[in-house]
Amino acid sequence: MHVLIIPSWYPITKDDVNGVFFRDQAIALHEYGHNIGIISAHSHSLKTIINKRKLVTNFEVDEGVSTFRKSFIPALPAIPYGNYLLWRYTTRKLFKEYVKRFGFPEIIHAHSALYAGKVASELGSEHDIPVVLTEHSTAFARNLYQEWQLKLITQAVNTVSCCIAVSPSLGSLLSQQLQTASVHWHWVPNVVSKRFDKAVCQKKNDRKGRPVRLLNLALMTEKKGQIDLLKAFAAAFTDQAPVELWLGGDGPLRPTLEQLSQELGICDRVRFLGLVPPESVPVLMSEVDVMVLPSHYETFGVVAAEALMVGLPVIATRCGGPECIVGPNDGFLIEPHQPEQLVQALKEIVKKLQLYSRTELSARAHARFSGLVVAEQLTKIYHNTLQSKNNKGIKL
Repeated sequence: MHVLIIPSWYPITKDDVNGVFFRDQAIALHEYGHNIGIISAHSHSLKTIINKRKLVTNFEVDEGVSTFRKSFIPALPAIPYGNYLLWRYTTRKLFKEYVKRFGFPEIIHAHSALYAGKVASELGSEHDIPVVLTEHSTAFARNLYQEWQLKLITQAVNTVSCCIAVSPSLGSLLSQQLQTASVHWHWVPNVVSKRFDKAVCQKKNDRKGRPVRLLNLALMTEKKGQIDLLKAFAAAFTDQAPVELWLGGDGPLRPTLEQLSQELGICDRVRFLGLVPPESVPVLMSEVDVMVLPSHYETFGVVAAEALMVGLPVIATRCGGPECIVGPNDGFLIEPHQPEQLVQALKEIVKKLQLYSRTELSARAHARFSGLVVAEQLTKIYHNTLQSKNNKGIKL
């Protein structure tokens, strides 16, 4: 089946973590047997454009996926609809280029209604192509969208053929917030890339002679809860406890986190790893023992699924997404903004670490989040969408 994917954001390079789960899903669908294309509009600052001297249109075949990228200058940030119109114009140009080279797709699959879902719904209506929309954004839970943005989102959701949420919690929230009473939100999780299949599950005796290693891997922003984690780590483990905390990622909060680790007296037991390229994540996870994700908001939480895939138990919060990832035997689910619960979970998981079977954790995650499993679910939706193509007004 010929499927064109239009993401609202997408990796610019293979080392870019922004939207890497969109790329992983596209590759999984290609390997399942579909003909997959990507068109990705992305903004560059004027400074970046000047340094590069031109706006660049890139094309590559990325692991079998035909990928078009085109940049634009976000020149109208203060005007409602301003940058949307620039994004729309750029995406439409890419669509023409794609169709000229590869023909019209049978299905358009958009990721996030703002802006991809809205533009995809227009292209689908104009060319009689059914559109599937998957929503990912945490902005709904955080009440960040303005009225004009919600208007675009609602228009997109009401006009596409099928709507998917990456977690049941997000689907329920979308039903409550949007004026889309007739829309049914299917749940299809994000895919865990095949690169995690190659990670070797560590044996229990591999930890002998070294501290237990806790890992947090996330963008360093307020919503990811790293401040909570540093404080809980300091409270849970004394200087003598053989436990380390590794923090992978970067972001605006990093200087604050580094300063806080010094103030708490734990800087000798906390490692700041910086940005970790996607291809290096499985190796990193094979060197640690527990994943800790104390996020305040998540629509899914693909890092938790990735950790389980390589056999790591997980501590995560009930913040929207991890509830559908972390089962009773996979680690601990705690409430966000509850430091006492986080301290207790850290203590408990370190004490009971030997009880977790990496092989069993990996097998359960593989059965839910592997590329094959997710591609099968999406393929069924694509087929049902095509079958319903002529039934106007019917939502799958």
